[in-house]
Amino acid sequence: MNRALWKKTILESRWLLAGGSVFMFAVQWLRVWIASFFSVQSMEGILSFMPVEVEGLLPVSYTQMATTAGRIAIGYDDPIVLLLVTVWAVARGSDTISGELNRGTMEMVLAQPVTRLGVLFSQGVWTLVGGAILCGAALLGTFVGLQTITLDQPADFRLFIPAALNLYAITVFLAGLSTMVSSLTNYRARTIGIVGGFYAVSMVLKIIGRAAKGWEELTYASFFTPFEPQALVGVRGRAWTFWIESGDSFALGGLGYDSILIGLGLVFYVVAAVVFCRRDLPAPL
Repeated sequence: MNRALWKKTILESRWLLAGGSVFMFAVQWLRVWIASFFSVQSMEGILSFMPVEVEGLLPVSYTQMATTAGRIAIGYDDPIVLLLVTVWAVARGSDTISGELNRGTMEMVLAQPVTRLGVLFSQGVWTLVGGAILCGAALLGTFVGLQTITLDQPADFRLFIPAALNLYAITVFLAGLSTMVSSLTNYRARTIGIVGGFYAVSMVLKIIGRAAKGWEELTYASFFTPFEPQALVGVRGRAWTFWIESGDSFALGGLGYDSILIGLGLVFYVVAAVVFCRRDLPAPL
């Protein structure tokens, strides 16, 4: 029966994962292609006309953005890329419990020789594996682009691994959050609404914290703050460390960002497991 449970989980989302992987690959390949249109010198010339105030709103400096790696790294923070991993994480997380309850199929699933923890485990593992496949497709798109497209200055493919890992980290966070909310509600639409509202508020908090002087502390209340894939490309010392000491203060590195997002995502999964295994489930209507 466990094999049937895994088969059901995979078949329900196979087309979403396949389509998302193709789009993820295409977006990153196109990003390399677009980067080939400009040289480092021309980008530096274009960015020299940009106001200095705008640079403070960006995750990287104009100098880094003008480099080949900096231009390609924008793809890992692209709205389409973020939308793809968000749709996957929220769609799968919301369907784990509240989706089955909403459709009235949870009682039929649990009537089989399976445990509640087994149902949650199969859904959660496949969601995390699918997220890894999506981020792997993004990294593959970058690799193929670097191999097939001529650039004015070549970029090392390994520079983009921390960016893909950071993208996967926020996928784990969103999947865990969606699953936890799913375990607390009976309606999938409500789960998506709650997660979507939290998502929008977090994005606004980060924007305000960066744009408005005196409101910088708002960034600490946003889960988007540790999501900085562009900043991790081209700076090896920051990409593969937990934190960077600078005098009496310190800044988080790439592994620090990823640890926060993945750690919180796993905590959300544990909470979801506790709630789901203890709650009373409503009878299907």
